[in-house]
Amino acid sequence: MELIIVTGLSGAGRHSVLGALEDSGCTALDNVPARLLEPLLELEARLRPGRDRLAVGMDSRQEDFVHDFEPLMVRLQEGSIPVQVVFVEAEDSVLLRRYSETRRPHHLALLGTAEEGIRREREMLAPIRAQASIILDTSQLSLSELRQRLASLLPDLPARETAIRLLSFGFKRGVPPDADVVLDARFLPNPFYVEALKPLTGKDAAVKEYLLEYPEFREFLERTESWLRWSLPLVRQEGRAYHTLAIGCTGGQHRSVALVELLAQRLKADVAALVVRHRELKG
Repeated sequence: MELIIVTGLSGAGRHSVLGALEDSGCTALDNVPARLLEPLLELEARLRPGRDRLAVGMDSRQEDFVHDFEPLMVRLQEGSIPVQVVFVEAEDSVLLRRYSETRRPHHLALLGTAEEGIRREREMLAPIRAQASIILDTSQLSLSELRQRLASLLPDLPARETAIRLLSFGFKRGVPPDADVVLDARFLPNPFYVEALKPLTGKDAAVKEYLLEYPEFREFLERTESWLRWSLPLVRQEGRAYHTLAIGCTGGQHRSVALVELLAQRLKADVAALVVRHRELKG
């Protein structure tokens, strides 16, 4: 097991770092008191001996945190578990803005000003910052940039595959609210008006064969596949858990269903986490 301790200044983004580590496959626990960390590690080793990484959040709100941290690190470094300390910080102006936006008081602001609390916490955590293996300044980082920065600082992080969701739907019932990309297939030939195909769906071979006879349908399919293959590495780089491509036709029975089925057939060999859903089909 490898241990990652995430600490740092209040308001600098410790929760976001823990969340990003959890999304990468680590087990993440927050607000762990220093004196309880070693018993926790022993318990984890017994219950889950095969666990690769454990990320724990620790901060100055915990009583005796600074006092207990240095001897804790000495004991951990003498043990068999590799330890990394990620110290999260930000510029004073950024921290002040974040406190102003959330309207939360700083827990070390004895006189009631966030500025005083930030100054006191910097001084208090200076010895811990000096021991950190990674110092992460979040002042100018978006969430996706934070994930990328963590991946570069901790290159052996387990990568969680972005799930690609292909969704067919009917515009009659509205656009899916969770779609990242929406494509409109209503201009394509409609099997609904072919008597023999009307009771079928785009999952049936006869409907697919009918649609594939039209060059515009084939081009729609090929362009969508090409765009997906181009964009997927960029989507994964952003660290998303899900990315949903929704294709709609009028009723969500024929054209959109066939497109999603054919796309999935083309992509399944190269996309491990591929999910197919047809919103308007039962079963």
